[in-house]
Amino acid sequence: MNRRASRFVVLAVFALAFASFGSAFATDEPAVTGTESDSTQDRLLAEGRVVYEANCVGCHQTDGTGRAGVFPPLADNPNVADGAYVAEVIQLGREGEITVSGTTYNGVMPAFASLSEDQITSLTLYVQEGLGAPVPVAPSAPSAAPVPSSGLPFAAVVAFTAGFGIFALAAAALGGPVAIAKRAGNTFSTAQVWVKSLLIFLYFVVATVFIPSLVVESSLLASPPSVYGDLFSTDTWGVFRDLIGAGVWLGALLLGFWALRRAQREDII
Repeated sequence: MNRRASRFVVLAVFALAFASFGSAFATDEPAVTGTESDSTQDRLLAEGRVVYEANCVGCHQTDGTGRAGVFPPLADNPNVADGAYVAEVIQLGREGEITVSGTTYNGVMPAFASLSEDQITSLTLYVQEGLGAPVPVAPSAPSAAPVPSSGLPFAAVVAFTAGFGIFALAAAALGGPVAIAKRAGNTFSTAQVWVKSLLIFLYFVVATVFIPSLVVESSLLASPPSVYGDLFSTDTWGVFRDLIGAGVWLGALLLGFWALRRAQREDII
C-alpha cells in the first residue's frame, strides 16, 4: 500500500468514526410532563421496594422500624431526609455510633457498592417516601409510539463500533509491521521511533493506571465475601482492596519491564 492510499484509508476511518459520534448525540430529549413525572416516580418507588426487600428488610424490617437497640429505624429518622446522605451510606456503608429518636446505636452497616446507580436512586426514594405506604405497581410501557430519548440509537451504536473497529484494523495493518520491525543498520527510522514509543506509552498507561483502577473499583471487591464478613471492618477491607490493586499494578509494571528487555534483546527497540 503506497503512501497516498494509506492516507486515504486513515482519513476515511476518521470520517466514519466522527460521523457516527455526531449521530449518537443527534437525538432530542423530550420535555417531561406532569403525568410522565408521576409515572416515573411510581416506577422508581416500585423498583425501590424490590431492592429494599432484597437487601434491607433483614435489619430494618418491612416497615422501616428497625430493631430496638440493634438496628436504627428508617421511618421517622431525620437523617433519611438527606437523599445524598442516604445514597452515600447505601453505597459506602457506615459504622460507629448514631442517635435516632433519643436512642444510640453502635454497629456496622455493610456497603452495597454492587448496586447500580439506578438501584440506589430508586432505593433512596423508597426509603424516603415509600416506607409504610402502599406503593403502586410500576406502570407498564405505553402502547403508543416510542418516546424519543437521549440514548444511543442502535444504528449509531453499530456505526460507532464499526468505525472504531475499522480504525483499529487499519492502525494494526499500517503500524504493526513498523512496530515489530528490527533495527536496520543499528538504527530506526523516524516512523519506527514514533510508533514504538506510542505503543510503549499506551501499554503502561492502560496496564498500570486503568486496569488497577477497574480492579479496585470492581463490585466483586466492594465488600468482603459473606463468609468473611465478620472478620473485616469497612476500613480493613478498604486496605485489603488497595493491596490487591497495588499487586495488579506491580505485576503489570514488571511484565512491561520484562517485555521491554526481551524486545531490546531482539533488536526490536
